[in-house]
Amino acid sequence: MRVCVTGGTGFVGRALVRRLLAEGAQVRILARPSPGADELEAKGAEIVRGDLSDSAAIERAVEGAEVVYHTAAKVEGPASRDQFIETNVGGTERVLAASLRARVRRVVYLSSIAVYGLTEADAAINEGTPFDDVPEERDFYAQSKIRADRLAMKFGENSEMAITILRPGIVYGPGKPLPTALLGARLGKLDFVFGRPEQPFPLNYIENLIDTMSLVAQAADRESRQFVVIDDEALTLGQYHGARAKVQKTRTLFFPSWPVVLSATCAGPVTKLVSADAGAFSRRQITRAAQDRWYDARRIREQTGWTPKVPLREAIERTLRGTP
Repeated sequence: MRVCVTGGTGFVGRALVRRLLAEGAQVRILARPSPGADELEAKGAEIVRGDLSDSAAIERAVEGAEVVYHTAAKVEGPASRDQFIETNVGGTERVLAASLRARVRRVVYLSSIAVYGLTEADAAINEGTPFDDVPEERDFYAQSKIRADRLAMKFGENSEMAITILRPGIVYGPGKPLPTALLGARLGKLDFVFGRPEQPFPLNYIENLIDTMSLVAQAADRESRQFVVIDDEALTLGQYHGARAKVQKTRTLFFPSWPVVLSATCAGPVTKLVSADAGAFSRRQITRAAQDRWYDARRIREQTGWTPKVPLREAIERTLRGTP
């Protein structure tokens, strides 16, 4: 199979390319010049050097591809709102438009559960849940992903090209530090978590996510779909840190989240003066992180047969060893 991967040198993209090459696919990557791109080229991938602002490079990258995996995105780092929008929205539009012209069979677009806003008590979040209706009070990443997601959905509705949108949670695995919490920090072997042990913790181990991406790409029909993807919808912060403690011998201290929410409320006006991305510390952003947010991933399990192959404890062990 001939495939194109944008963001092939990123955390998800690199794992995806490794899997595709192992399976014998012909892989072309859109990537900036870098040692990471050179390494993938040495392993057999074809590199088109460029980025999401380069329409000509995108056209070359998707030409002849049966499937395009669009994983490239600006996730963090010092940048303006316009830069996030240009990369995550403008770049997605260029990838989809070029893929349509190249008659690509399916685009798999990697989105995020960041598109969802505050929820009602005990309401599970699924594919039918509305996006955050006050995106301007969120960080630049969330704002850009909401717009890009809507763009991808519109493309899927108005063109013959099939688009599958995946919305995973916190992705972790070898090459990344183990996550602590949505509101938390780590100091040595001690984890400080602002939240209840019973609070849901939406995780995706990288190899389980790659399994998902591979499955949806194989769909033979031309239907566009969207999926929430979480390894274990019932996983809580307490269960995660309990499993981690057994492997890594860490200790976790849980604190109420309300002081953090209160701090965000009080610091909001000051944050707007000193931070380019004030939404990252806004009351809405922090309140959302402190909520009990249950995610419903039944649709992808029922429609594709996907189930996470790597359980939590093994995923933690693999992450710490640095081997997939």
